[in-house]
Amino acid sequence: MAKSTQRQPQLFLEICQVILANKLTFLLLVSVFISALVVVQVTHSTRQQLILQDKLLQQRDELDLEWRYLLVEEEFYSQHARIEEIAKAQLKMQRPTSKEEQVIELP
Repeated sequence: MAKSTQRQPQLFLEICQVILANKLTFLLLVSVFISALVVVQVTHSTRQQLILQDKLLQQRDELDLEWRYLLVEEEFYSQHARIEEIAKAQLKMQRPTSKEEQVIELP
């Protein structure tokens, strides 16, 4: 039992010595780890950007729908017949007759 517990640390040291002895292998190993971390970071950033894009597209659609409702409402309130009806009913206005019309000439 004592022999197997001593073997693991020595095996680890031997692996480290082999890696450090061969500089190219060590550089390749480090570059693989760095590239793996960069891939994870880029994937995370891409997902965040896609989530933001979806939210902005949804907000654009909601604003577009609200704009269409506002255009319909504006058209409704600007109809001449409706304005004339409100003028007659609420303001008690009426069209002047030809006898009530007066022409003013400006110098």
